[in-house]
Amino acid sequence: MTELLLGVDLGTSDTKVLVLHADGTRVGTWRRPTIWRRLPGRRVETEARTLLDGVLSVVTDALTTLDEPRVLALGLTGLAESGVVVDAAGAPKSQVIAWHDPRGAEQLAKVPADFRDAFPVTTGLPFHQQWTIAKLLWARDHGLELTPGCRWLNVPEYIAFALGADPVAEASLASRTGMLDLDTGGPWTAALDLLGVGAGFIPERRYAGEPAGTVRNPDAPGALRGATISVAGHDHPVAAFGAGAVGSDDLFNSCGTADTLLRAIPRVVTADERRLLTSARVEVGRHILPGTTLVNAPSRAGLVLRRVQTALGATDLGVLDAAYAGADASKATVTGSDVEADDVGIALREGATPADVWAAAVDANAGYTADLLARIAPVAGPYSRAVAAGGWLRLASIRQSKSAVLPGLTFSTIDQPGGFGAAVLAAWAAAGSPGEIGEFSARLRPGSFFVPSR
Repeated sequence: MTELLLGVDLGTSDTKVLVLHADGTRVGTWRRPTIWRRLPGRRVETEARTLLDGVLSVVTDALTTLDEPRVLALGLTGLAESGVVVDAAGAPKSQVIAWHDPRGAEQLAKVPADFRDAFPVTTGLPFHQQWTIAKLLWARDHGLELTPGCRWLNVPEYIAFALGADPVAEASLASRTGMLDLDTGGPWTAALDLLGVGAGFIPERRYAGEPAGTVRNPDAPGALRGATISVAGHDHPVAAFGAGAVGSDDLFNSCGTADTLLRAIPRVVTADERRLLTSARVEVGRHILPGTTLVNAPSRAGLVLRRVQTALGATDLGVLDAAYAGADASKATVTGSDVEADDVGIALREGATPADVWAAAVDANAGYTADLLARIAPVAGPYSRAVAAGGWLRLASIRQSKSAVLPGLTFSTIDQPGGFGAAVLAAWAAAGSPGEIGEFSARLRPGSFFVPSR
C-alpha cells in the first residue's frame, strides 16, 4: 500500500494537487482548470458544487495513476474572499463570487461613515469591494436571505466541509472577509450587525495544522476516505510556509497572477500600525501561524504581464524573455500594477518593438515591487533573507528584474510551495501536531531549496 499526503491548492486559474509519499518525497502534481462562469459587467462566479467536483476530479486523476494508494492527510489552501453561505443543514445558499468580481462597490458606498472609518483599523484591510463583506451585501440586496443558522465558509473551508470536515474558520482566510476583528481574533460585531447576522455566522476558529475532521463524502475516491483534513489557509502565506520563508526577518515574494510581498510579524500589530499600512494600500491580517500578523503588499503584476502577452499576440513568451536584456524599455510605458487599477495601459513611442513593450511591462512591475517594499518597511522593518516563488519566475526576465529591486533575492526550487505547505500542515495535524511545526516540516522538506538569484 502506498501511503500519501495531499496538498490541494484551489487557485483562480487552476486547481492543483501535489502528492507526496508519507516521508515527504514527491510523487507529482496534477491540475485542472478552475471553472468559472463569466457574466456581463466583469462579473465572474461559479457554483459550490462545481468547485467540489473540480477538486474530486483532480484528486481522482492523481490517485488512479498510483498502486494501492491510501491518503493519510489532505491539506486545503487556495483563494480567499470567495466562498459560500450554507444554511443550517449545510446546503449552499449562494453563488461563489470570484475575489476580483466588482460586485459590492455600490453597497459599500452606502454604509455608515463610522463603519467605513473603523473598517481599515479594525480589519486591517483597505476599504474597497474585494472583501467578502461587499459580496455578501450585494447578494443580500439581490435575494440572498441570511436566515438563522447560516454560516459563511471560504472556498477551502467549504471544500473541507463538503468532504466531511467540521465547519471551521481558518484565521488567514477569515482575515480576508472584512468580518474579523484583528485585536480579538474573533468576529467583528459591527460587520455582522451590518449584515444582520449573529456571531455564529463565522464558524469555530481552527488554525492551519489542526485537524478539521476526516474525509467522509461518498463521492470521494475510496483511497481518500478516512484521511485527516486540515484547512491550511490563504494560498500566499501557505506558499511562504511551504518555501520556508515565515521567519520574522524573511521576505517572501509570491509571483503569480497576484504578485505580493509578504512579511510575518510575531505579534498582533497595533491599531496605529494598521492605520499606517492600510493607508498605503497594504493589507494586514492573521497569519496561518498562531500569534503572528501577516503583512501583505499586493500588486496586479501577473495580470499585467498576461494582458501584455495577449495584446502582443505572443503565444511563446520564450522569444520575448530572451530579448529582454537587449530591449529598450524606454520606448514604451505600461501601467496597471496597482491593485486599484482596473485597466492595463500601454503607450508606445516611435520604433517600439514587442520586446520593448515586454521589457517596459517587466520593469514597471519591478518598480512597483520596490515601492511596495518601501511601504511595508516602517512596520515590518528590514529583511535579512528574501525568497521568491511562483509560476512567472520560469522567465529569466522576471528573475532578473526582481533581483534588481530585492537585494539578496533567492528562488525556491520547491515546485508548488502552496500545495507543499498544505500537505505538510495536514500531515502535522494527522500526526497529532507533535513538537514545533518548523521542525516537523524540515523533515519533509527537500534538502536544498534555495538557488542563487543570478
